[in-house]
Amino acid sequence: MPYFMSLCVYFLMTLSPVRTDTITEDIKVLVFLPQNNSYLFSHARVAPAILYAQQRLKANGGQFSGFHFNIQFENSDCVSVNDALFVLVDRSCEQKPDLILGPVCEYEAAVVVRLASHWNIPVISAGALATGFSNKDTEYSHLTRIAPSYEKMAEIFTAMFEHFSWKSALLLYEDDKEARDCYFTLEGVYHLMTNFNIKIYAVNQEDHFDTDDILQNIYDTEDHLLSKKRELGNV
Repeated sequence: MPYFMSLCVYFLMTLSPVRTDTITEDIKVLVFLPQNNSYLFSHARVAPAILYAQQRLKANGGQFSGFHFNIQFENSDCVSVNDALFVLVDRSCEQKPDLILGPVCEYEAAVVVRLASHWNIPVISAGALATGFSNKDTEYSHLTRIAPSYEKMAEIFTAMFEHFSWKSALLLYEDDKEARDCYFTLEGVYHLMTNFNIKIYAVNQEDHFDTDDILQNIYDTEDHLLSKKRELGNV
């Protein structure tokens, strides 16, 4: 019994919030950033902030200043979907990273987060905002997103529609067939607003912008609503 009591006291002291000892640990961080400066989250824009945070944490002198973040930057171009995945696999042959920052683009993030979740590696991303990443029960369990997802924008749309008593909308977006940011943006709106009459119209970069077809879609939507109202006896 005295031995058991001493163990209890030891664990209470270890978990006590008043502990001031500096924790020392080496943390291997793998960062995926595109070298292409056309992205807002390119290496040239984001890497300085990460290195600044590393320096500030080290110079703070607090409880966690003993953490040694060994940061490794890798290119993530958002076009070659599996490149980031292959980098993660190659790096893990030596030693798996303790933390992954990025990728941001949807397709690249999907494959990386799936494998990281399987390996119990936490992933922090400013992207991966598509609706599918909300599934935290299985393949995206270790993903933390620091920006509001597209579903949050859909909640705003829903509130607007309810406030103004709007019933229908035509969602017009440009589909680049690569990163498909616009597609994923409106995907959240479409799936959340199932109680409204929502139609989607995609415009491809290679195709002619057909305004007549778009206007016809709007007219067809209005005609469909009028027909429903007549059926319900509201007109």
